[in-house]
Amino acid sequence: MQNTGFNSLAIVGAGGWGSALSVSFATIYKEIFIWAYSKDVCDEINDFHTNNSYLSDISFPENIRATNSFEFLRDHDLVLLMVPAQHMRSVVKNLKPYLKKGAVLVHGAKGIEKESLKRISEVIIEETEDKHPVLVLSGPTHAEEVARNMPTACVLAGTDEELVKEIQERLILPTFRIYTSLDVVGVEIGGSLKNVIAIATGIADGIGYGDNARGALITRGLAEMARLGVKIGANPLTFAGLSGMGDLIATCTSEHSRNRNAGILLAKGNPVEDITTSSKMVVEGAHTVFGAYQLGLREGVELPIVKEVLAVIEGKKAPKEIAPLLMQRQAQEELNYLLENSLTF
Repeated sequence: MQNTGFNSLAIVGAGGWGSALSVSFATIYKEIFIWAYSKDVCDEINDFHTNNSYLSDISFPENIRATNSFEFLRDHDLVLLMVPAQHMRSVVKNLKPYLKKGAVLVHGAKGIEKESLKRISEVIIEETEDKHPVLVLSGPTHAEEVARNMPTACVLAGTDEELVKEIQERLILPTFRIYTSLDVVGVEIGGSLKNVIAIATGIADGIGYGDNARGALITRGLAEMARLGVKIGANPLTFAGLSGMGDLIATCTSEHSRNRNAGILLAKGNPVEDITTSSKMVVEGAHTVFGAYQLGLREGVELPIVKEVLAVIEGKKAPKEIAPLLMQRQAQEELNYLLENSLTF
């Protein structure tokens, strides 16, 4: 049975993901307050109940109120942080003074901070001085489908099992299934690297490679994210779940995927700058790839797909140069990333 009657929910970020969640959760919360960076977006939501810049053809229920101020956070013990990964630090720094004592923070960003190489939960904990519990919501969750109440499954991860289950109950919907995990590292690494793999898959699609190549890239991309994740403490089984294989499949095959579409455009000769600036929607993989590569170097983990995508993003190679390389690595044991770490299923 669907939960009803919750009083109020706070969402920070009125991009596609934050907007989609506000529309969905408006069915169970009496009020939804959503912070928008742009005054124009804020006014559009309040005056016309739409946000066409980020979520077209969706009507916002009237119990959603947008604001440019963080004052509303003072009254909320659960805050959803739905801003792009590379902007999370600055946003949290600005909203920190308004947070209610002990408020639970749930972030939905998928990326690695470029400058620090930190996962986004680490960034939030650092900026809030570890005074708030931080959870992560991830998985194959295209905003366009969530806003239309299409069946979706995702994973909510945190280190406190009781708290994770409590927040799960507050956010679960009939069409928005939430599974729980205690592996924050694995969930964040899966959500971050899948965007880079999606760019690679898009490049292969744009070149004209077929389903076989796409299947291979998705699977070897999974091995790549697992290698890095396991090295820094993730459970390898996490990558067989929603934030690993599930998110890879959705992001590497969907017409909604900004990262896959970016790869297709790169393969067709469009400049990186034009692709990353032509839309208000952030192509997270183009920003995450540098941090992922540097993190791999630091940890001594080979990330060949990430390396080739970075070469394209930095203009050092043309997409047509890396497309064959994505499929021509030296033959090796398929599950060597597990064998090397003495891990078994």
